Amino acid sequence: MLAVIKRRTDEIEGHDVHDAYGTDARNVTIRWISDSRTGGPEYMHHFALRYFVIGPKGYMAAHKHPWEQEIIVTKGKALITLEKETREAVQGDVLYFAADELHGFRNETDSSFEFYCVIGCVGKGENCIGL
Repeated sequence: MLAVIKRRTDEIEGHDVHDAYGTDARNVTIRWISDSRTGGPEYMHHFALRYFVIGPKGYMAAHKHPWEQEIIVTKGKALITLEKETREAVQGDVLYFAADELHGFRNETDSSFEFYCVIGCVGKGENCIGL
């Protein structure tokens, strides 16, 4: 029988998104809460969970990728750039982005914008390997 895996989010190291991935981003940190290595190969890995913090005046440029993702905003407010429009997201909002849907984030406030982000693992799950 497999055991429940328990971790504390505040004990997981954060990484600067620009430095880690070369992404057009400023003042953005990612923490990989779970990835395809969590618990070992005996666990099914169909998704990964990350936590993002976009600091004051920070942004992650519009981008797209071949996996779907869903975010749950836990703190703050930001503008979400889509293909043909911009929407505001605030604490408590849940947003779903389909695979290959253009999306970006811009925090124009003086406080952080924070969210959990669940992504589906595609292919052999290479996109679900954290840092």
